[in-house]
Amino acid sequence: MDSNQPKHEKYKNILENIVDVVWELDKNFNFTYVSPNVKKLYGYEAEELIGHNATNFMTEESKAYLREQVKINILKKLNGENNAFVLHEMNLICKDGKIKWIEISARVICNDGNIDGYIGTTHDISNKKESECRISSYIEELKKNNTELKRLASTDLLTGAYSRRKFEDDINYYLNNNEEMRFSLILIDIDNFKSVNDRYGHIRGDKVLQNVTKLIFNNIRTTDKLFRWGGEEFIIILPDTKLESAKTAAEKIRNIIQIGDFGIDNKITVSLGVGESSNNESVEEIIVRIDRLLYYAKKQGGNKVLF
Repeated sequence: MDSNQPKHEKYKNILENIVDVVWELDKNFNFTYVSPNVKKLYGYEAEELIGHNATNFMTEESKAYLREQVKINILKKLNGENNAFVLHEMNLICKDGKIKWIEISARVICNDGNIDGYIGTTHDISNKKESECRISSYIEELKKNNTELKRLASTDLLTGAYSRRKFEDDINYYLNNNEEMRFSLILIDIDNFKSVNDRYGHIRGDKVLQNVTKLIFNNIRTTDKLFRWGGEEFIIILPDTKLESAKTAAEKIRNIIQIGDFGIDNKITVSLGVGESSNNESVEEIIVRIDRLLYYAKKQGGNKVLF
């Protein structure tokens, strides 16, 4: 830059070449000066803006935000505080109607305790906001994918019941976070299920598993949780449930399946082992106990609840 260049020419060159738009407003927010580079931001020539109210080029939400921030910073100025302030993420309406994201840095101009106007700069943050938007969308997509992966990991795909892995997580939660709350478990096994697969094939067998699951779902409480234990076995956690109530729930399940229509000649029944938690027993010990009860129920011909 020529050192002999008049100061006003130097300032003019600076204002024309800096990235941010420099402006001055009167106390009513009307433009009294705008740097020429405003055309890159607004699409307007500087002369087109002089005398016009700056809020005419803002969205309603940004207008409300501007008024609120101006009031706050006027009070700061009148109280002798530093009155420079930054308004983040406001919206600007360009000449072509497009909305841009801008950041404004401003200062209140006072004279003898009266507000004369405002000076400041406007910075285009549209690219930054677009990047944030893309990142936010990407994060949301990742969250959705993670949620779906967790759902798939915790759900048995064939029956829709919770998975055995989910059972292990949930039962540990009950043990670690609900020391005073007793719970009961019901272990269920479909009687003679191998004969269903042998006679009708695995596709029909899978349908029987799905229908059994549906019947159980429809006949337990919303607080109870049904898990596929493996093969034709299921297990139910009944929170805050004593043995007698768990036995009643098991009998209800046994009966509803016994009278169910599964679209095959084979009669579908289940055997059930029921147990209540105790302070001196681990989950493994409870499961061994109800598995033994289930074994005896099947040995006695099935279609039976033992506890």
